[in-house]
This record gives sequence, structure tokens and C-alpha cells, in this order.
Amino acid sequence: MTPSPTTDSRPANTAKVDLRDPGDLLAATPHLLGFEPSDSVLLVGHRGTEGTRIGNIVRADLPPPGSETALARQLLGPLARESVAVTVAVVGGLRSAGSAVPPATAVVAAVGEVFGKAGLRVLHALWTPRISAGAPWRCYEDACCAGHLPDPASTVMAAVSAHAGLVTHSSRAAMERQLQPVAADVLARRAAMLSHRTADGLRDDTTSLRRGRAAVRTVLARVWKETLHLSDTEVVELAVALSLPQIRDACLATALPVGSGRAMTAERLWLLLTKHTPAPERAEPATLLAYSAYVRGEGALAGMALDAAQQADPGHILSELLRKALEHGVPPKRLVGLASSCEAGPIWTAPDDDPDAGKPPDRPSPNSPARPPTEPPDGAG
Repeated sequence: MTPSPTTDSRPANTAKVDLRDPGDLLAATPHLLGFEPSDSVLLVGHRGTEGTRIGNIVRADLPPPGSETALARQLLGPLARESVAVTVAVVGGLRSAGSAVPPATAVVAAVGEVFGKAGLRVLHALWTPRISAGAPWRCYEDACCAGHLPDPASTVMAAVSAHAGLVTHSSRAAMERQLQPVAADVLARRAAMLSHRTADGLRDDTTSLRRGRAAVRTVLARVWKETLHLSDTEVVELAVALSLPQIRDACLATALPVGSGRAMTAERLWLLLTKHTPAPERAEPATLLAYSAYVRGEGALAGMALDAAQQADPGHILSELLRKALEHGVPPKRLVGLASSCEAGPIWTAPDDDPDAGKPPDRPSPNSPARPPTEPPDGAG
């Protein structure tokens, strides 16, 4: 399974959070990843001239004995570009009965060796059995460097994440369940409708493009108003529209500006369509979801969406390109140009993106269940 980076930490354009204390950093990891890690090795990249800013974060399952060095090499890629140092954190693991030594020492040693050869020093190596209030933590090198975790749900990081509209899931599996397809019979019915619609091939003539853009605009406006039900006909119409490169590329631009009403609404639609669209057409909304999650720093969700896209259509080119970017830790800001160069004119603009319109209350997270607009709130990876 491939490690998935969470790039530049999740909450964007928000207040700075001081994570210099090891306990605070460990308690923040569920909010940085989007889910609570367990039996995991986490690598937190530090960037900036003095390494005082958090960059990419990667997580992987603890490896079996003998695989530590291979995993360390795999984890290096997403961190090598902009990190000047790393912090290693092990969550869980099997500790020998009566032993004062934390588990997974071989993993920490392998990371130190592999990263050291690449010019990245390990600032700190930490262990905790779990990410929960009061859980003990300690350093690998100094037994006196220890303490207990604060409540992860009551930290400044938790408040910042909630204010940014981000959901922190109880586990990676819980996050992944968001993308689980709807019932097989529903997908089969829609696949048959798609087959009938595309029997003569897709057309990218002016009429088809106008119809497709109108379909996308109509449903985005409904999702903005919290209307999330999609009929078979609407799913098929949107699947056909997103199969047209011009429309799919225009939809990439809905991810910008990051955190805007347009971006959050569009991401909710791409998530919904990823669940409701049959393969191979499912690859298109899944890739749009991946791109939107990627540019706002939610690498774990981006990786899951790319898995869904490539399972639906193994030869899908854009998802393959995004996968390579994710695996190599390409910063989100470098991918912004991909969307900004795709759109001749906005396919849809949310009401709160209009500077002359009054801004409504905070919107729910794009990857959360439907909620009232006033309620505050994405293996390895």
C-alpha cells in the first residue's frame, strides 16, 4: 500500500498553531491527517530556513520485520523536496512485556539512516500507544523526555480545523467509507443508461458542451442549497458531461480559490458523484475530488480518490499524473496552475464568492454529511 502525504497541513489560511511541544504535535496528528492514526509510523516534514514550519506529513502502516529500510526509502520521496528535517512519530505497535523501550525501534533507526543519507536529519523521534487524552508519550532517545497527551478534541489545532470546515475521522477506514459506491443494482442501472447514451460515441460539439456545462451548473447550485439527492438521469447527464475534456478541465477550476464557497460546494458534488457513478465514468468525478482535496492539503483523501479513479479506469491519464505528483510530494501551490489555466470562463460561481453578495453562515465541510449551514464542522496513507 502506498504512503499518502498530507501536504502543508490541512487548515489553510487560518491562525498559526504552536506545535513545538511533542505532546501537542502528537495530539494534532489526527487533524493534520484527517483521521486518527493507529499502528502507524508518521513522518512530519519541517520546512523553512529554520525548519519551524510544518510541511508534508506521511503515514504508513508499521512494517513487518525486515521491511523497515524499504519503507523508509518509500517515505522519503514525498518529504525530500521541501523539508529540511523531519520528526518521526510511532503510534501503537507491540511493546515487549516489561520492556521500557518503545516498540518499532528498527523503523526509527531505518528512517534516521535513510533520511540522513539524503541530508534530512531527524529532529525528534516520538512514541505513543494511541492518540487520546491522557495517553503517555515518550522520546526514543531520552526516557526523561515524556509526558501525557492533551485531549486532541480540545486543542487549538482542533478548533482551527473545525473553523476551517474540516472533518477529522475516527480512523482511516472511516474516511475511506465516504467513497464507498452505492448499491450494485443502482450502479448497474445507471451503467446501462450510460451505455445507451454513448452508443454512438461522445460529441464535443457546441450543443453538447453547452448542455453539459448547464447540467453541471444546475446541480452545483442545488448542492449549494443543501439538495444532495441525484436521480439516475442527473447522474448519467453529469457523467456524460464530465467525460468531455473541456468540461472536466473547467471543473478543475472550481477547486479555486481554495476554501471558497465554490470550491467547497464543488468538492461535495465530486464526492457524491464518486459514490453514485458507475465505472469507468466514475474516474472523472473521483479525479476532480482528488485534485480539490490535494490543492487544499488533504493528501489522504486525495490518495483515496485517486485509488477509486484508477480502479474505475486503470488507464486514466490525469489521475495517473496526480498520483505521481502526490507520491513525489509536489506542493499544492505548484498544481494550482493546472486549474487556473483550464477555464476560459467560470462554469459556476457560488453566491458567497460574489463580493457584492452577503456571505452566508459557514458551510459544512465538503467531505462531511449534510448539515445545517450554521453548524461548524478529510493500509498506508
